[in-house]
Amino acid sequence: MEVDKSNIQVYLFNSDRPFHHYASGQLTVKKGTQYESDDRIAAYELLVCSGGKCQLITNQQVHQLKRGSCLVVEPQTSIQVISESPQVDLYWFQFLPKDDRELVDFQDVQAATRNRQQLSRLVNNVIIPEEYQVREFNRINTACLQALLLIKGNYYTDALPSYVVTELMLQITNDFIASLNHLTRTNPRAVEIIDWLGDHLDEKLTVRKLADHFGMNYRYVSRLIKKETGVTASNLIIQKKIEIACDLLLHSNLPLKVIADRAYFNDEKYFLRIFKKRVGQTPTQYRQQYMSDFLLNDTKTREGKK
Repeated sequence: MEVDKSNIQVYLFNSDRPFHHYASGQLTVKKGTQYESDDRIAAYELLVCSGGKCQLITNQQVHQLKRGSCLVVEPQTSIQVISESPQVDLYWFQFLPKDDRELVDFQDVQAATRNRQQLSRLVNNVIIPEEYQVREFNRINTACLQALLLIKGNYYTDALPSYVVTELMLQITNDFIASLNHLTRTNPRAVEIIDWLGDHLDEKLTVRKLADHFGMNYRYVSRLIKKETGVTASNLIIQKKIEIACDLLLHSNLPLKVIADRAYFNDEKYFLRIFKKRVGQTPTQYRQQYMSDFLLNDTKTREGKK
């Protein structure tokens, strides 16, 4: 979703103290139906689109959301969702920060990422635009599902759901700050290499093959990628394949062999071994925990209206 960032405001929520979790769940709206909120609550709301496209109207302001779109809604705001695809799916998290929030211009946050002294003023905050397109959506999607799974549990204290919601928003903050770093990278060659890598995972990529494609020394390519992403080129290739596998595990009933192929592992046994090593669970355990359990025991589900 292309947004005019010059008009975007960015929320700063003090994260020294966890936000209070108010309510959360999933919203599904099918084409030909719409959702309208019946009441205006005194909490902020984070909405994350996990599939489909829709118009989301807040107090007569229209937002276009698609997969990976995030929107922060002020308290006492009416919400209307009109699906523009066969079905649109949204996660929603209502929360109350323990301290007053601050709104700053997008350009101010972007400038702060280039100035260590300015950035130090922001580090203890959740930093999230009022409207934002997530870069690494597979990771945030998993975080949303995990948060909802934990929130639905029965706990003697409401502190855990509050910590979970705060952690989720900090993960979105990391994604946002990474996007700003992406915009201000000084080496466009590294951006080109990383983007090409993501589009050619089906070619049995190795670091040497990647370097050969760009006519560069493979050690130099490795250093470029490590500097840009914080991980080695070989680890980045595996990481992107794991993210594809996670998405397929959560959103399909495909057998593991098919998922291994579609995530470009091409060897089911290797896929099972590397997935367990990187994620800490087998693919089957991951699917059962974050898909089956959650879908059968949702926290709270809103229903669309005709």
